[in-house]
This record gives sequence, C-alpha cells and structure tokens, in this order.
Amino acid sequence: MVVSDQLNWEYISAMGNSYVKTTNIDRLCETGVRFDRAYAINPVSIPSRIGMFTGARQLAMSAIYEKKFMYFKFWTYFVIVVFSICLLFGCSKETPINEHKDTDLKPSRVELVQRDDQWQLLRNDEPFYIHGVAAGASTYKEERPSCYYRMLADCGGNAIRTYGVNEDTKNVLDGAYTNGITVALGLWVNKESQGFNYNDPVAINSQLKALQQQVRSFKNHPALLMWIVGNEVDAQYSTLTQKQQMWTAVNNIHKMIHEEDGNHPTTTAIINASREKLDDIKRWVPNMDILSSNAKHQQVPGVLTNLQDAGWTKPYILSEYGPRGMTQLNPLAERILEWGGLVEQTSTEKEQDYLDVYQNHVIPNRNNGCLGSFAFVWGYQTNGAIATWYGTHNLEGLPFGVVNALQFCWTGQHPENRAPRIDSREDMLLNGKRAEDNIKILQGSANKASVIAIDPEGDALEYNWMISPERGTSPDGGPHPGLPRLIQTNGNSAVTFIAPTYGAYRLYVYVKDTKNNMASAVIPFLVE
Repeated sequence: MVVSDQLNWEYISAMGNSYVKTTNIDRLCETGVRFDRAYAINPVSIPSRIGMFTGARQLAMSAIYEKKFMYFKFWTYFVIVVFSICLLFGCSKETPINEHKDTDLKPSRVELVQRDDQWQLLRNDEPFYIHGVAAGASTYKEERPSCYYRMLADCGGNAIRTYGVNEDTKNVLDGAYTNGITVALGLWVNKESQGFNYNDPVAINSQLKALQQQVRSFKNHPALLMWIVGNEVDAQYSTLTQKQQMWTAVNNIHKMIHEEDGNHPTTTAIINASREKLDDIKRWVPNMDILSSNAKHQQVPGVLTNLQDAGWTKPYILSEYGPRGMTQLNPLAERILEWGGLVEQTSTEKEQDYLDVYQNHVIPNRNNGCLGSFAFVWGYQTNGAIATWYGTHNLEGLPFGVVNALQFCWTGQHPENRAPRIDSREDMLLNGKRAEDNIKILQGSANKASVIAIDPEGDALEYNWMISPERGTSPDGGPHPGLPRLIQTNGNSAVTFIAPTYGAYRLYVYVKDTKNNMASAVIPFLVE
C-alpha cells in the first residue's frame, strides 16, 4: 500500500485538475481501481494511516499516537513529503523510458497498410489519421504542465511532431501520453549547410550511432507514433557527390530504425517536394516509409502535383503548413518595405490560410496518399525576433484564432467561444496608412494608430499596444518586451504614441476577449 499525505482527490490530474501534472498517479488510475467513496477513520494523519494498516479503532490508536509516537511522527512526515514529491512529479528527466518498469507502458504498434490502392496508418489496429501540430519552443517547457497537450486534445488534435531528442524529450512523450496525444519523434540529422561533412565516414558513423541510442531509448514509449529522420536536411548541397552521400546516410538511418524498432514507420521531412528531390529520394532512400514535406501556404498546391509527376507511389504527410512565410517566401513585392521590413498578416488572415490548406489540400487528398498533416507551429515561437509571425499562442499560452480554425478542421465544430477577429491589414492603420504604405515618421513626433477588432460573441475586448525595434530581442534572446513610455492611453482600440529614435520598428496590437482568446496585428514603420 502506498500512502500519500496532504493530497486531496481534486489535486490529481486524472480527476480533472488542469494545473497539476500527476503523471505516475494517473497511470495507476488508468490500470487500477479508484475508490471514490473511501473515508479516513481519523482526521489526524498518523492514527489514520496506522488504522489502515492494522484495523485498530481510531480512539485507541489516537491514544497510542499521543503517548508514544511523537518522535516517529517527525520521521514519518519527512519520508512522506519526500515520497509524495517523487510520486506527484514523476521520475528524473534523465531516466530513459525503456528503464521504466510500469506494466502499462507498452509500445504502440503503428502499421502502414495499403488497401484498395489507398494508404492508411493503423495504430494498435485502429485507423489513425494525423490531426497534428509541430512543436514550438514553448511546448517543451514545464512552466504550464501539460497545458499545450491538453488544449491540443480538447480541440481534436491527436499528434505533435518534434525536431530532435534532448533533455525535454521524455517530458514531451509523457505529457503527450497523459493527454492522449501521439508523438512523431524527430531525430536531428546534421546538415552540410551547418558544417557537417558527408564525405567523412567517421562523422557519418558517429551520427548513426548517436541516433541509434536515441531510438533504443524511446522506441517503447506508448506515445510514439513514428520517427522523423531529419528536418530539411536537403536545404543545401555543395556537390553532387555530397548530395548522394547525404541521402545514403539518411537511408542508412531509416534502415537502422527498422532493425531496432519493428513497431513504428519512418519518414523524412524535406523542404517542399521538388521533382529533383523526389527523384533523388526514390533513387537513394528506398528504406523510407513515408515522405514528409514542409510547405508554406503558397507552396502547398504544388506538393501533390510534384508527387504525381515524379511517379511517387508511397504515402506522404504535410509535415509543416501555416501562414505565408518570410523574405523569399513572401510572394508580393509590396510586402517587403523600402528599409527591408516585412509586412505581416493579421492573426485572422493567418487563420484563413490554415483553413485553406487543410480544406483544399489535406482532406481532399486523403485518398491520394496523404496520411495527415502537422500545422506549424503549436505554442509560442518567434521567427527572426518577430514576435507573432508563427505560433498559435501568445507568450502567455493564450490561443489565437488559428486554434479555433484547427478545431473546426479536425472536428467540424467551432468552439463555444471564438477568438476576436482583425479581418485584414486594412483594419489597422498608423496615421491613416496601411502597413504596405512604407510608413515613415519623424523622431519625437506624435502619432495615432487604430485597429478594428470584432468579437463573434460580442465579448468586451482588451487592447494592448507595444512598440519594439525591428528584429529586436530581450537580454535572454527572446522577443523584445517593448519600449517603455512611448504609448499613451494604452488599452483602447486607438492610441497615440511618441516616435522613438531613428531606426526601424514594429507596432503590435494584441486584442483579448473575456475568455482569454487572442487576436493580433502589426505595422512596421521607419523613424527618420
């Protein structure tokens, strides 16, 4: 019998607590019996515990306790506190999952089958279609235990992809498992563009051995869905020989995984899916089970076309999709400003991009080999120090409208309360001008900005404006917290502010409803 003191039933996440993560207790609840009508025989801890072990009456045990067990009381509480901490928060991060002895931690069995010329994933003999997201930096952290996984499950998601194994991997797998989410576990494969030499057999073998150990460590975790061997390792080649050596090394990793783990398929995530890359993969990576393609909004339509033109016969996954990308992925010249600043979509415009990709290019191709998709990127993540370009949540973990869109894609149902909307960049103005208008202002000048936000349920809205230097960062390398004392009358849909010193800046507005749903919009400007 395990006895944990100072632990009410509502403190356990298996009983509905959304703030405390009791991973190990939850596993006991799943495989054991819960007695939800049990009562203590004594309100004092030690007599109650002794009564459970001995069956003695509470009054007698209270008397013994008062007279003889004061010294025992101290050490009992000490042991209980230490044990309760271990029980509540689980094992050390460094403990490999295959060293656990939990009887319920059995590996999932994921099969790739073809029936009537249609590809399908089976997980533990049940059809499985990927309603997934890519892990953002915030989803690895424990500041909000299980928060991102619980939210993903609540809106109909069933999978999250990672990009490499690190000290947080076990937390990711455990957090996903607790909330019914699977993990497409990334294995980081080095890139030539980052200095790796694929003409060096020693380096290649060292990489293979390291990845082999990672596979052995996590292959039996029940949350594991598949292995993603590398992410955009195809980004750059210096020579044809180097390219062939790289793909051969990738193929050997796939082969190694199949030898080590017979329960999970493998894939590799490439940039887009050009005809040349597909021909190379067909030639040099025969051991890969599934092709995965990272493609931003405007690139997605070409993925299936290229697959069909290349005579691709294996299934595929859209392993990243989301809003329009930055710089070279920005298709409209007018969205690159004179000083190099980039015009960003509003959160609602991005929401529409996610909807478009899923409804027009994912689901319609389910019978054309598409096994599902991963929206980029779940949680909070900056891109080039631009705070809001990618990410389904803000820094505090509050969801933007894209989370509503994904729920509708996966379930066909909208949430009861939806995020505020800023329908277009026309709805945010600085001195009466749009973001595309190359807005320039004078140092120290007074300026006016406004935004039009609509809440679908008519909830009251809270506005928070912020000015940060273009690509500015905080001391820890994160997003810039905003320049102080510039914005006047913050909190309304319209504000005035004093222009900072010379340079390029971005004006952000965050709009929050009463249910903690978010919208955002941005205007870049230049101070002359």
